[in-house]
Amino acid sequence: ISLAAAQAGKDVYSEKPATHTIAEGKALVDTIERYGTVYQVNTWGRHIGHFARKVVASGILGGPLKAYLNPSNCPTGFKIRRWSGKANLPVQQVPDVLDYDMWLGPAQIKPYHPHRVHGSFRGYWDYDEGGFGDMGQHHVDPVQYALGKDHTAPVEVEAIAPPQHPDACGLWQTIFMKYADGTTFTIDSWEWGERPTEGKAWIEGPNGKLYRDGRLEPAHLAEELKRFPDLPKLEDWETAVRTRKDANGLKPNCSQAVRSAEILHLSSIAVRLQRKLRFDPEKRIFIDDDQANRLAYPPMRAPWNLPVT
Repeated sequence: ISLAAAQAGKDVYSEKPATHTIAEGKALVDTIERYGTVYQVNTWGRHIGHFARKVVASGILGGPLKAYLNPSNCPTGFKIRRWSGKANLPVQQVPDVLDYDMWLGPAQIKPYHPHRVHGSFRGYWDYDEGGFGDMGQHHVDPVQYALGKDHTAPVEVEAIAPPQHPDACGLWQTIFMKYADGTTFTIDSWEWGERPTEGKAWIEGPNGKLYRDGRLEPAHLAEELKRFPDLPKLEDWETAVRTRKDANGLKPNCSQAVRSAEILHLSSIAVRLQRKLRFDPEKRIFIDDDQANRLAYPPMRAPWNLPVT
């Protein structure tokens, strides 16, 4: 829908970029740039990262930085167990009121079962990426912004998780990511295995720590931060529409939001493949890994396709 609106010259305001794959994210960014439309995403919580962005930009924490995300510092969590899929579902008759072929869209044909549709569709790789794919955008985006990584993505990703079913999303413990400059980002689900990030700060460096509530350690860092000017005010959707320029702020633009969504896609592929992956953020492809790239750029069932830009 977002792609069609942009191609028609319409501005788009969305809760999330709604991309399911790296391929869709790339196509969305290319389309917005080609048609000159304004695309803003309401990933609520970016304002939380605004203070953290000032802290990181000031350099008072030192570097390289380490960021941690878990249910203790993202209040709504990821609900991994709630949105896990079910393997070996029995085939059921498609209800007369449902156009199942249209509902599947570009996804491959799979036998119908009620758990594959309705809200529980989130638990199947063909349609989503489990609870992390559902809620992760809102919690990852403020961290990505605070770290100053709106323009890029991690170059390495690895996950600790039990073996995954090829169809049904399952539980995972921890996702490790590293950016080109050595910054790391670690995410825990707390729904399987151990909790290596428990008690960790939100963002930390060799010189100090920043907690999700804005508290700095050591305490003298709060006074030191006062020497630095505040960052420009976060702009919003209305400003972007009036000026015809993507607003860098409260409601991130298409490129920024897709980079945050890319973390979800990278993570889900690492969970599925169970090995360390190397990623090229500029080309948006995995390095020397055909299997990972097939998951990043999966085939679409005819007549569905992504626009060529």
